[in-house]
Amino acid sequence: MKIIDCHTHTLSSGTREYNRRFLKDLCRPHFRVTGLLPYIEEDDEGDWEKLDWLFEPIDPERAIADHKKAGVDRMMILAQAPSKYTEYGLRGTIDLAGVTDVPGEQTISKNNEYVAALVRKYPDQYIGFGAVNPRYRGIDAAVVELERMIGDFKLTGLKLYPMYDYYSPDDPELAFPIFAKAEEMGIPVTVHMGTSTARYTNLDFARPALLDIVGQKFPNLKLIMAHGGLPWLDEGISVVARHPNFYIDLSYTCVILSREELFRYLDRCKRWGVPLSRICWGTDYPLHETVQTIIERFLTLNEEAKRLNAPLISNEEMELMLSGNFLRVCNLD
Repeated sequence: MKIIDCHTHTLSSGTREYNRRFLKDLCRPHFRVTGLLPYIEEDDEGDWEKLDWLFEPIDPERAIADHKKAGVDRMMILAQAPSKYTEYGLRGTIDLAGVTDVPGEQTISKNNEYVAALVRKYPDQYIGFGAVNPRYRGIDAAVVELERMIGDFKLTGLKLYPMYDYYSPDDPELAFPIFAKAEEMGIPVTVHMGTSTARYTNLDFARPALLDIVGQKFPNLKLIMAHGGLPWLDEGISVVARHPNFYIDLSYTCVILSREELFRYLDRCKRWGVPLSRICWGTDYPLHETVQTIIERFLTLNEEAKRLNAPLISNEEMELMLSGNFLRVCNLD
């Protein structure tokens, strides 16, 4: 059975100073609950010293090895969209460790070039999605960059980060031109939907319902709702059920939910009109659980079905979620 992780990150997102600030906000809630940071008192730099590994650039070879160890064949790597106007300063994929062949100054404007370089270097392991931000240099520049990353860099799809970049996915001026170009080019678009533990982000732009008008305006757009819209999972199901070219990406959701919760969620998808032929398995690597733990939980979902005396997930459905659906939406099948 082929397995593809449809949602992973690599390299560094921004300069060391700003990425450190972002990752602290992103990970602080989990580290407090698990005892790695003070539970009640405010943390200081000394508390973070034992977590210095968190701030190192994500090594692509380590990511490949972690996935191979878990029996995962390939992974989709995402570029981080460039941004310089939020509390987190300069953000965007940068090759701080110098593992790609992209020449010149390290800059967030080369985010898609770095991802494309990794796909060229590891073509059997990586599928690349670039990223654009209409608020970085304007919507026209974002559309031009979208054309360049697909036409020149040969990336497979696009990732958008509305809540992180402070624009709504239903904005006619900032978002619709990007969706229109993606629809015209026939490429898939993964959109971050759902919450984030990074506090300086905009939850108003993370609700799955915002994508409903997108599906109406662009009926041929292939859209992947990242994270299922967690915690608005039912809202996400309702939106995807309405649009036949919409898919759900289980990344992060399949870590946060228990095995029983995940099985009940997938069962609800089917009963509410989203067949498992429109669900893609992914991790959001790297996370606080290993890839092996995440995939084993997913592969044993039928243990919950038996315990609950519910219909089993078929082998065909499992194979579709683990690779077939993602390959199909990416035109790689």
